[in-house]
Amino acid sequence: MSFFNRKQHLISDSASIGQEGKRVFSLSEITASIERMFSKYYASPYWIRAELSKLNHYPQSGHCYPDLVERQEGKIKAQLRGVIWRDELFEIARKFEEVTREPFREGISIMFLAYVKFTSEYGLSLQIIDIEPLYTLGELAREKMETISRLKKEGIFNSNRLLELPLLPKRLAVISAQTSKGYSDLMITLENNPWGYRFNTRLFHALLQGDGAVDSIRKQLGIIRDNQEQFDAVLIIRGGGDEIGMACYDNYLLARDVACFPLPVITGIGHSTNETVVEMVAGINKITPTDVAHFLIGCFRSFSDRIKAAEQMLLPGVMVVLETNAARFNTLSGSLLNLVKNTLREESDLVEQQALVVREATNVAVFNHRIALSRYESGLTMRPAQILGSHRATLLEQQKMLGLTTRYLVSNQLKEIGTVDSRVKLLDPVGVLK
Repeated sequence: MSFFNRKQHLISDSASIGQEGKRVFSLSEITASIERMFSKYYASPYWIRAELSKLNHYPQSGHCYPDLVERQEGKIKAQLRGVIWRDELFEIARKFEEVTREPFREGISIMFLAYVKFTSEYGLSLQIIDIEPLYTLGELAREKMETISRLKKEGIFNSNRLLELPLLPKRLAVISAQTSKGYSDLMITLENNPWGYRFNTRLFHALLQGDGAVDSIRKQLGIIRDNQEQFDAVLIIRGGGDEIGMACYDNYLLARDVACFPLPVITGIGHSTNETVVEMVAGINKITPTDVAHFLIGCFRSFSDRIKAAEQMLLPGVMVVLETNAARFNTLSGSLLNLVKNTLREESDLVEQQALVVREATNVAVFNHRIALSRYESGLTMRPAQILGSHRATLLEQQKMLGLTTRYLVSNQLKEIGTVDSRVKLLDPVGVLK
């Protein structure tokens, strides 16, 4: 039977005859026909490979409606909606995690067994009933190898491992989660070390697994890079015994950031024996957070042991040097003492000589000053008499001059009085009347 005949056979005979003799079908008739065709020719399930683009899990019902795509050169070549009922989803997720050690999540390639279904109400979909985890495991391994190859080709695979860790890595930037058991184990071990070493830690909270882990860890690395002068090293800590969700540490972008980071990176992200790319490119890799703590304490302990060993090595030499220098010191001190005594003796003689010179000079000066004082004394004794005699003669001379002047003035006054008197008499009325 040809496909055209099969189509005619599958479509319901209830189609109506329209205008101009056209045969018209309802939408439900068409979809019902397609549904019968799929039921007949796609009755058996098929193994299909695709990328799980979006999970679309609904916790309330427990069902999942994933978006499945096939890409070619970054472009979508095909896409279809899937459906996984609650019971199948539980079994598929358990089986997937058990084999791959990864959660059943978005962004992974899967191989699954599914029925091709078509319903009038929901259209075409793939009803997934089983999965082959080994296929995904192989894809993850392939992606991991591609990441390693790319980092090596770019010449940065060993970049962080070439950085030198400070002798005493005290200032630590910790990328982890506050509630992580691994972070708790790290802090307890560091804080309770038996030697009392003190570490300055600062937590940069990040998601440690799942879809958002890569972006979350990279963001915190960026913040630390901007403040790198405040830290000696970066710790990426994840623990607690759960090995599910390690694939994010094989991500190329995250591994590149760790490889190129300007500070030494120390990882302690789980118990897995399958080393991730981030662990490979990190400067130092330890399996567990507790191992990281013991390593850091060991750095301090090693430095302390080296100091003590150097002390033990130096002590005999120091004692020899001290003994040798003690003998030399005694010899030098004896020589110095004799030198000081001789110098003091010479200086004492010199001081006595200088004292004698000073005494003689003082006596001469005192004698000279006494003579000068005697001269001043004699001068002072004769001088008052001379001064008084001089002033007496001056006073007598002035007295004589004063007497002459007085007599002259009196004589003149008497003459003037006589003249005035004569005038008065001439003017007297009595005289005039005579």
